[in-house]
Amino acid sequence: MAAATTIVPFQPAQGLPARDALARAHDYIDKLTRKHEAVNKGMEAIVTVAKRHGNTFIQSSCTATTAAALGITMGRFGGETGVVEKWGIPLDAAVAVVGHVAGFGFSYADDRQSPRFDLLTEVLHTVGDTGLASGIYRFFHKVGSEHAAVAAGAGAGAAVAAPNGVKGGTVYTVAHK
Repeated sequence: MAAATTIVPFQPAQGLPARDALARAHDYIDKLTRKHEAVNKGMEAIVTVAKRHGNTFIQSSCTATTAAALGITMGRFGGETGVVEKWGIPLDAAVAVVGHVAGFGFSYADDRQSPRFDLLTEVLHTVGDTGLASGIYRFFHKVGSEHAAVAAGAGAGAAVAAPNGVKGGTVYTVAHK
């Protein structure tokens, strides 16, 4: 159990000259001021760490939620290609653009003296970043699959083309003992 500190009102010693009593009172005030400053610094440090890690938690949860929603939507309604498109624009690209445009809009609409939309701006940019990452992943996954198909077709000797549906290039036969 931690010992609690209490602040006791200053009580001058009986029989001291006024000058000594005032000197002790000043010392007592200085001591309390230093304690107060130390407590404030400690609280500021705790608040700073909580804000930093709180923002990280918010960003991580928004990223995971947006990625899950994009994945489920693309998988469920994407058809053969796995991509939901409207007017030739993939859903993840639309989410990226709308998220960042809305994030910039709220950041410019915000009052610098009393920022009300800081959290919303951060969330919208995080959603936009997730849409961007999803689109980039999808694009480069397609490029990688095309390279794997080329590599599978160029296999020679003991190399055998990958069976239907298996991605990843060439499958080599290995003798078992």
